[in-house]
This record gives sequence, C-alpha cells and structure tokens, in this order.
Amino acid sequence: MNAFGTPVDGDVELDEAADTIRIVIAEDHGVVADGVATMLGFEHDMVVIETVDSGEGLIEAVERLQPEVALVDVNLVGLDGLAAVREIEARKLPTRSLALTMFTDHDTVTRAVAAGVSGYLPKNVRREELVQAVRAIAAGKGFLHPDVTRPFLERVGPLALHAGLEPLSPREQDVLEELATGKSTHEIAVALGLGDETVKSHLSRIYQKLKASDRVQAVVIAMRHGLVR
Repeated sequence: MNAFGTPVDGDVELDEAADTIRIVIAEDHGVVADGVATMLGFEHDMVVIETVDSGEGLIEAVERLQPEVALVDVNLVGLDGLAAVREIEARKLPTRSLALTMFTDHDTVTRAVAAGVSGYLPKNVRREELVQAVRAIAAGKGFLHPDVTRPFLERVGPLALHAGLEPLSPREQDVLEELATGKSTHEIAVALGLGDETVKSHLSRIYQKLKASDRVQAVVIAMRHGLVR
C-alpha cells in the first residue's frame, strides 16, 4: 500500500528475483507518483515496492525495504527530498537515489549532487530515458540528463587548481562539454571535427585527470569542481 492509500503493483511481494530492480518513489503528488509507478511497472526487471510523499517517509521506507533505487522529488511533505537523501547517505544505506524533479536550475542541481544523488532527471523526460536512468543507477553508475548538465557546466569557471586536480587542456574542455550534452564518441567527433580515435584519446586523458572511471562520473566531478568553461 502506498502513501496515497492505493496498492502498488498489487501489493507486490518483496522477495523478487535478485536481478529485479526494486524502487521506492518519493513524490508528493499522488497522480505523478502513480503515473511513474505504472510506467516502470511495464518493465520486466523493475518493480515499485512503495511510494511515499514525505522525506521522513522516504528515509523510513529505504531503511526498512533497502530498495536498489529511490526516485526522489526535491519538494516533499515535511523534510525535503535532498535532506532525506543526505540522511540516507549518512546512514550508509545501500539504496542509490535518482532525483526526478521539475527543477533544473544551477543551485538545485548543485545541492542535489552535494547531497549524494547518483542521477538527476527533469520530470519532462521520456519514458525511455527514465528507464535507462533507473537501470544505470541500479548498476552502480550515474545518470545526468543533458538538460541539467549543459546549463550548469556553462556557468561554472575553471577551478581545477583549487580542486587539486590537473587542469584540462582547451580541447579536453571542449570534449567534456560535448560529453555533457549526452553525445556519443562519434557524435563528439563530428561536432568538433575530430576523428573517433582522437576523441577516445581525449576522453582517456580526461578520465585520468579527473580521476573518473566513466563519462558520467567525469561530468559529476566537473559539476562539483568547475573543471570546464
């Protein structure tokens, strides 16, 4: 039974197969929560096990159920979503959080990343993007939507020296900015007039300089430290 008094996925049993991604939704608008739960319910490898409408409810549900993913709106009843994420991180619970919110401004994205979210999506994303993000988060990766990352990266300054990281070259900065828009290696090559192998070399150096293991982590580090223009 969810926080709005309606069953979720037929009051699903909690002993799902090990490869099923169990999800808790924290959203204070019942229609939105039910809509997202319905969308995810069509996926063979996902199950929404509970919905809540408050930050306190999110913390309690995550501690009790320990789902793989928590979909979190910023604005919740009582404790806000980001404060709840910070508490979940402080308690070292295994659940990873994915922000799903209407706010895409610089300050909110910064606070969300600092709170510990593993991904950030605007609410106007397509169903396919939401599903892709949930799977990425559950697999231990990150997911940042281009509508979120590009405006953020364009506003921050090159603070690499202050971050204690090796600064990027101008071309590496160009590649990182294109990466933040969600482009593939080939699409970056076309946009910058480079060969695919050249872009791969730039990406390898970017990961090394930022101490990142993949492209999403590189963008997250850039967001936190202002490593692009």
